[in-house]
Amino acid sequence: MMTLDAGQIALLESDAVGIVYLIELDFLPTTIYLTTFNVDLPIVGRGDYTAAGSLLSVGEIKESQDTDTQTLPITLNVADSALLALALGNVENYRGKKARIYLQPLDASYRPVGEPRLRFSGEMEPVKIHRDTQPDEGGPVGGTIELPISRAGMSRARNADGLRLTDEQQQAEYPGDLGLQYVRALIEQPSQWLSTRFQQQ
Repeated sequence: MMTLDAGQIALLESDAVGIVYLIELDFLPTTIYLTTFNVDLPIVGRGDYTAAGSLLSVGEIKESQDTDTQTLPITLNVADSALLALALGNVENYRGKKARIYLQPLDASYRPVGEPRLRFSGEMEPVKIHRDTQPDEGGPVGGTIELPISRAGMSRARNADGLRLTDEQQQAEYPGDLGLQYVRALIEQPSQWLSTRFQQQ
């Protein structure tokens, strides 16, 4: 569940409020920082997020207590040649690498209010290209590139739908029971186990 600080709550209750996404994509050799805002957005302690504006869109983020297997599409317009080159480059430079999407409230002067709030984290999958239909009279053809982001760890989880309980579900059924407290962390950040043979080397 996303929590907001007092300043963000007050902003959301006022008449003048803006919401943008901050997107971090761990491409190799460097992380790409983008925002859905139409100008570059400096965030204290994080750096500058490059404006993508209408060239970038984020799919609907669903809220659920379940360990759902939602895949969130990030759509890039082919008009942005820099993003196009990254997305169509070597798939090994991004497949399975981390992606994070943050929500950032803005005040009436378009200044960030409070810390960005994590809304979705996952791993990048190979891109899908969607081209527009060729016009009858010829000319350039546009299109989009869809970068799917799957929830971290859920591609490895067997029978993920319906069989895995979460801490939120356990708390609703049995308040105070901490038996499933670390389920999400164990799925998203698995520990490396060393075999006996490896340890003996």
